[in-house]
Amino acid sequence: MSKASQQDVLVAKLFLKAAFPVMRIPLEENPKYVKQFKNLNMVVEFKANDEENPLAAHMVFLTEEKANEIAEGRRFKVYEGIYEGSFGELPVIKMHFKNIKGLLGVLKGNTPLDMLGIIPSVFKNIFKKGFFAFLFLMLELMKMMPDFVPGTDRPEDQYMKVKMSLYMITAAMSQANKLGYEPMAKWTAKQTDRIYQFRVGPTIVDGKEMFPEFGAYLRVKGGKSKAGRGIYERKSPFVLLDFPNPDGCIAILSGKYAFVEAVVQGCVQIIGAGDSYAVSFNDRMMDIQNMLIPSKFLKK
Repeated sequence: MSKASQQDVLVAKLFLKAAFPVMRIPLEENPKYVKQFKNLNMVVEFKANDEENPLAAHMVFLTEEKANEIAEGRRFKVYEGIYEGSFGELPVIKMHFKNIKGLLGVLKGNTPLDMLGIIPSVFKNIFKKGFFAFLFLMLELMKMMPDFVPGTDRPEDQYMKVKMSLYMITAAMSQANKLGYEPMAKWTAKQTDRIYQFRVGPTIVDGKEMFPEFGAYLRVKGGKSKAGRGIYERKSPFVLLDFPNPDGCIAILSGKYAFVEAVVQGCVQIIGAGDSYAVSFNDRMMDIQNMLIPSKFLKK
């Protein structure tokens, strides 16, 4: 059995803890997936072997009726560890990998060859109900990649890309801090209770609101951190990154503009007493984001 590097272990954990949960967005807001998963009760289990740090997580998908019966209405949630029957005898799709490198090859592969690690799981699950629905749902995460740059003529894709990206990156920053990633731990260590808030304005098409505004935030205090969805209302943000619409945010996520230039171009407005901290926050954000994307997207 192989032994993964600490960096690979960290990245794999960030996928399980921060990237996988954002599948809820297309699952709940894309009519295609709402329909496909309406009548599915199942578990998808991911597992990667390792000498020192074996990893496992499972996603539970429930119908509305089943969720109200056994899961306090939660139709989708990601849990740590393998599935041990806590929601009953549900069908289990097992996505198991020989090692963490194989798992990361599928989740952030630079080449088609890297993606071949998924083939054994495909053969094992090909006839299981819901497998291909899940596979296409998982592919929605690809919208967060830098090379997916939908224009204003594709407002649905812009909305999905930005919402998934901000939910993922705030969660990943908090998880990296909790997992002891040194740059994040140092950055949060001496901060007082501070809210770093994203707010993205509504998507307007032909004068009508197609998608409402949304937000995501990271709260830090004395080395601790917590990510959240929406607008934090109990405390004014220390830094507010205010985007007029998803298109402005994509200019930064895609690398069209560096952070400071994006401010100059009007893609984002920095508001709050801690505006001078916005650059260091962006630096930490890009650091974590770069862990989760293929190296071919990184600037040399």
